[in-house]
Amino acid sequence: MHFNIPATEEQIDKFGGRFVVYHVYLDGFLYCKMRYSDMYKLDEELRRVFGDCLPPFPPKYYLSMTETMADERRLLLEHYLQKGGSRPRSAFQSLDIFCMFLIKMQQETFKIPIQNCVLEILLPDGHEVRADIQSSDPAERVLEIVFCKMELPRQVMGYFSLFLVEGISGGQYSVLKKLAPFELPYVSLKSMNDEQCVIMIRKSYFDPEIDRTVMGSSCGLNLLYLQAVSDMEMGCWTPTNEQLEKLRLLQETGQKKEFLEVAQQVKHYGYMQAEACICDHPVPNSPAVVRVGYEEINCCTKLLSNQAEETSFEISKVRCWRVRLLGTSTGNPSEEDGIKLELSFEYCYGNDTWKWITIHTHQAFLLSTFMYQVGAEHAAKNLEMNSEMQIEMPDVQIKKKQSFFQYMKTDKARPILTRIKSAVRRSKEDNVFEGIEDKDL
Repeated sequence: MHFNIPATEEQIDKFGGRFVVYHVYLDGFLYCKMRYSDMYKLDEELRRVFGDCLPPFPPKYYLSMTETMADERRLLLEHYLQKGGSRPRSAFQSLDIFCMFLIKMQQETFKIPIQNCVLEILLPDGHEVRADIQSSDPAERVLEIVFCKMELPRQVMGYFSLFLVEGISGGQYSVLKKLAPFELPYVSLKSMNDEQCVIMIRKSYFDPEIDRTVMGSSCGLNLLYLQAVSDMEMGCWTPTNEQLEKLRLLQETGQKKEFLEVAQQVKHYGYMQAEACICDHPVPNSPAVVRVGYEEINCCTKLLSNQAEETSFEISKVRCWRVRLLGTSTGNPSEEDGIKLELSFEYCYGNDTWKWITIHTHQAFLLSTFMYQVGAEHAAKNLEMNSEMQIEMPDVQIKKKQSFFQYMKTDKARPILTRIKSAVRRSKEDNVFEGIEDKDL
């Protein structure tokens, strides 16, 4: 998850006093607005549990702040939230304190009362599942309700997530973001104020071997089949003519398992494809289609000669990546058309030669989320393999295996949210949760 605070606004209370409201964005979309005092109370509660292991919290000022002081506070608050959302099920997120705080802030920002409601969840083929929920139910709870209604086994629930998508028309849609477990789907949907936005259930993993587990359930098999057909119709894969003919025949005869088995052999099956974007490889300002898979980031660019060039960037050779909010053309970060985002990753070309590859796309946060998920799956598989080998290792080596991600510091000159992947080491200042164990929670 990516928290950042790209904008603030000044308001006046009922007594005539002025205060600052911080616009908190989650994965590139406005999540809530909050005051410094709101986060100060949260920090007090969290420090009763974690003590001094928490990231630094900006101090109170009893006199007016200068512009530099105000910007420093904004960056420190942003850094504080980034640390809390830096990894799935982090120490922050394991506490009801943190999750309930975020839920409360989202509710208060959009002023949607707690009420019983019906939320329409779309399947990848466009069919709807009507879920009876409360407006205050987080995504994790809504997913449980949907799984129960669809009679899906709980053991495969962790392989699916709720996504916010846009533009359902003729089977075509664009994935905007993956909903965080604590995020309120009903409120997030209403806050978009866009009739074309809907909530969809999709698989959230990249490792093709997980398909076997999901396909063990008839309902899980059906979900995978629906998404596979949808991805095929949207052109997310590149099957050969022979493969396409087989897939069409199996689709017509309703042989879902066989369809998936053939699909797994198709190039780019299981990849997450972004919308058309601009890439600086192999030359600047190259129109491109980017796909993220379990082993690679695939970039197909259109050259000046109108020829297509396909480049595979191996995940294992990506050292780190970052997402930058470069500003808006209108000056208003809430206007989607004005947002300018870029994702850059540092790639090894061999012989210790590293180069930054930059992709300009409004889906930069989504691509970063996909890259993080891929890294997490590789890390989990490596730990599982080490466990199966039953080799005793010193504690320091085990910690090194687990240290798969870290953040870079925020650049104070411009709003930038950076996520770093490293399989080598982690600096001490980034290990704010390293010493926290279950007994401390």
